[in-house]
Amino acid sequence: MRTNSKKPKKQRKALFTYKNHQKSKLLTTRLADFLQEEYGVKRLPLRVGDQVRVLTGEFTDFEGEVLKITKKLGVQIKEATFQKADGTDWNPSIHISNLIITKFKKEGKDMDPWRSSMIDRKSVFGYEFGSELKGPKKEKNNEVEIKK
Repeated sequence: MRTNSKKPKKQRKALFTYKNHQKSKLLTTRLADFLQEEYGVKRLPLRVGDQVRVLTGEFTDFEGEVLKITKKLGVQIKEATFQKADGTDWNPSIHISNLIITKFKKEGKDMDPWRSSMIDRKSVFGYEFGSELKGPKKEKNNEVEIKK
């Protein structure tokens, strides 16, 4: 979703007031290469319980389970923790664009129907990414007009 304003205040307000169907588009994350080949999909929305790998930042190459997804598109990961001065652990938020999904919460027959129907709809098996995609041809009604 895109806002027309360049003002940060209005962009933040738009982010917090998105509806659920708009926010799910913002929560899409790239799949790992082996999952892309297996399912034929490049991006899917992230869910709590998925295994992810961090690509950039202080926790580069950490892999862990998603604990929570925040309103500001941040993700808290189980294994990525800081230790506070009093000894308690704290999970910082990592932006969703810095993650790759490495394993779904449930795979195979146990996969949730929402995600499996999305994979069926979006998959492009049999399509080579270098070739040109052509749509179906439309038939034209060639009626001859009689001029008077």
